[in-house]
Amino acid sequence: MLEHFGNDFASSGHLYLVRVHDKTREECNKIIEKMAEYGIATNVHYKPLPLLSAYKNQGFNIKDYPNAYAMFENEITLPLHTKLTDEEIDYIIDSFVKCVE
Repeated sequence: MLEHFGNDFASSGHLYLVRVHDKTREECNKIIEKMAEYGIATNVHYKPLPLLSAYKNQGFNIKDYPNAYAMFENEITLPLHTKLTDEEIDYIIDSFVKCVE
């Protein structure tokens, strides 16, 4: 999981990004689908611009941006907001672990 606070940085906590190492984008999409079966909406944020139609149509190619794709490939955004209860957080974590295994 990506840290939200460190010695030289702090996050607003707006998004909770998780990197699922050793998983492809397709495998992460399956995890997202499984999470939905548990009633948990997850998402992918920060899609590389060359994957968007407007940029593709301008000739941008994702192969020219390997770092952007590497960050995108195995990232999943978990729910995060101020109204989550401890029980809901535990449910999200437990469900995520089951879906990744």
